[in-house]
Amino acid sequence: MEIGNILICGSTYLTKAVVDFIKPYYNLIGYVPSHTIFSVNNIDLPIVDFNVDYDIILSIQYDKKILDITNSYNLHTGLLPDWGGVDILYHTLKSNVNEQGLTFHKINKEFDAGPIVSKITYPIIEGDTMLELYHKLMKIAPSFMLSSLKLLENIPNTELCYKETPTMYYKGNIAKKDLEEYKNFPKILKNSFKIVDK
Repeated sequence: MEIGNILICGSTYLTKAVVDFIKPYYNLIGYVPSHTIFSVNNIDLPIVDFNVDYDIILSIQYDKKILDITNSYNLHTGLLPDWGGVDILYHTLKSNVNEQGLTFHKINKEFDAGPIVSKITYPIIEGDTMLELYHKLMKIAPSFMLSSLKLLENIPNTELCYKETPTMYYKGNIAKKDLEEYKNFPKILKNSFKIVDK
């Protein structure tokens, strides 16, 4: 598959890290911002909408459903098909598993159910927090995205047909005893990146 103009969807810390890393290798034409508490405003691309001329869409923690799924791909912050949906870091810690990871997959009409292009894992160590898991995925995501795009260039669209129904985690499915920690996580994350509101 030939990768030409890439439209980025998302504007989180993870989006910025990936954009900064892959920008020298690909023509990133702009980004459609997220509207989450994790959004940052210092991504070095123009803010655009879906009316620009793009060849593929790359979703990185974007918070809306993408309607043009023809050539759209997602960097999901969990290992699919077992970890679909949202709040994956929280659910990972509550499940006492020993690894988590990232999945790069084609977007289809169902959330997190499109054909998988590639995956990468990182270890969960006893005592890890959501913040530590986020920093782990931040360390591997940029180079993982670059290698996934390089792999995608060598896979014809017709070969991306594998699909499995994911296990889904839904927003708001947080244990009552964890609500305060969960609500404080965005502030803790922001402080960890030393980002100051302007």
